[in-house]
Amino acid sequence: MRVMSVVKVALLAAAVALPSGLAVAKTKLPPGACAFEKKSIANSTICSYQCNAQTNWCAQQLCTNGALTQVLPCYGSFCAQKCGG
Repeated sequence: MRVMSVVKVALLAAAVALPSGLAVAKTKLPPGACAFEKKSIANSTICSYQCNAQTNWCAQQLCTNGALTQVLPCYGSFCAQKCGG
């Protein structure tokens, strides 16, 4: 009896997770764009992420032909817009 309830819970969890996985797979990015935390970043765009509120420093990355490359960090108002924002 316990095995059947565990199997039912596992099937329910799989059924709930399946549509969300299909939605991500169906999303098409523009040519050359990058994906960052389920958001699209345009090709040749620099954006900030991992910003630290205490030090005011952020990491930055560049999207080039579908690949994200880390570039120089930035400070405060000198940072590019946040990635995916």
